[in-house]
Amino acid sequence: SDEEKKQGVQYVYHMASEPPNVHYPEYCSQLGGVNVRFNDPCAWAHGEAQLTVAHFDGMCKGATRVIHWHDGADEWGYVNSGRLQTYVASPDGLPWPSSNNVLSQHGVWYFPRGWLHGLLCLTPESEGGCVFTIVFSGPVSVPIDNHNLDTTVAQAPSSVAAEALSVPVDNYRRMRPEFAGSAGPGVNASPRSSPLVTMVAPSICDPKCPDIQQTFAAPAAVEASSVEKTVQMPGGVVLHQIRTEQFQFAETMSQERTELPPGAARPLVWVANADALLVVTAGNITVSLQGGLAGSQNPQEAHEAFTEKSLGPGDVAYFPVGRAYWFKETTGRTLASTITVFNVGSWKSVEMSQSVSLMPSWAVASNLHQKKADDVVHVYMV
Repeated sequence: SDEEKKQGVQYVYHMASEPPNVHYPEYCSQLGGVNVRFNDPCAWAHGEAQLTVAHFDGMCKGATRVIHWHDGADEWGYVNSGRLQTYVASPDGLPWPSSNNVLSQHGVWYFPRGWLHGLLCLTPESEGGCVFTIVFSGPVSVPIDNHNLDTTVAQAPSSVAAEALSVPVDNYRRMRPEFAGSAGPGVNASPRSSPLVTMVAPSICDPKCPDIQQTFAAPAAVEASSVEKTVQMPGGVVLHQIRTEQFQFAETMSQERTELPPGAARPLVWVANADALLVVTAGNITVSLQGGLAGSQNPQEAHEAFTEKSLGPGDVAYFPVGRAYWFKETTGRTLASTITVFNVGSWKSVEMSQSVSLMPSWAVASNLHQKKADDVVHVYMV
């Protein structure tokens, strides 16, 4: 079978059907608790994918993604639903000491590796809470490259930790028992002892969370409506693109949001200068990658097609640099939408229809084994 021939290699990950990696039933219980899912980097692309992803759902007003940083990856975030506050501190005061922003659906953020940051959901359970997706520009599992505030200070001597938190040592010693378990094993505190999500004190967000003064000069987070460049494609497909040109702070990552009418396909394309990770945000799609990652044990994989049907919300696909891909709405009855995140600030798409039309007609006809050059219609100009 094709699966046997490919020895189980795949370039999609049905993350939505996997049990949560971390579940907090005590938080946002009306929504079923907070769920966090990570993709397994070893479960696709021979473990060589250069992007990883996390998905958070069931967050509600007052739920925070705890303050942390990443040692090996920049972070690109996308708001699936709800309203989210983002905050990040600059290590050198540029382009600002900190960027504080509020995002609604389709809003995005970008945090460079090593920069301290966090998130706060502003939407109550009665309104559905917050759902968001985070893509990382690194190959390792998200928990490995994640460093939480509580673990960092819990592992330090009291005097060092107190100074870092700008509190008297006696005050710190009274605080520490609440998070002492975050010190965990030597270098890898468990998600339960050092949680990924905590709730603010009830009084903080009751009746509403504190107002903030938003950052508008070169912010680290932006509403989609202020930055997206919209491109109309054949069949009613709409692309909403965000490159560094539109989102100046995002120097190493970028995004294309795709809206697919029923049965419509995103045309054949490849990216000349970046790897890409696709996330289904609504509906159901079929996705096809034309060319995997070949090696000495699988030299033909670079020329094989990998097609997967029925990817739903929360499922993901990986496109290595320079490999052609397409995807389409599967059912023919409903809309579908996706985001595709790239590990460069300005990706270069090679739209096949456009590029082929610029080739000599005689070359295109010959290469497609046609006898007449005029069998292939294009706009080649000498």
